[in-house]
Amino acid sequence: MISHKRRKNLRGALLITGVLSFAAVLISYLVQKRSESRLGIQCSYFDPPLIDILAFSAALFLICEGLYQILEYHALSSKDKIFVAIRVAFGFAILTLHFMQFIYK
Repeated sequence: MISHKRRKNLRGALLITGVLSFAAVLISYLVQKRSESRLGIQCSYFDPPLIDILAFSAALFLICEGLYQILEYHALSSKDKIFVAIRVAFGFAILTLHFMQFIYK
């Protein structure tokens, strides 16, 4: 059974990770849409779909590895939890950008 303190720390780490991830997705989306509107076109990306698949894989790795660290390593310091949360947020940002690029192909 997880102690009350560990449960509270886990809940806080997951909350921070969720908020940072949501912000990363929102910022990535808005930057991408703003760039498209400035150009006046929906961008057609020249990278082959394999690049997007590799980026999806890397992003999913960042997300899964970060969440695994948060869930498994309860003894992480607050500083380490923030760095893991940032890593997960970057994973979501990469996932968002490459998903947006992939739908245009």
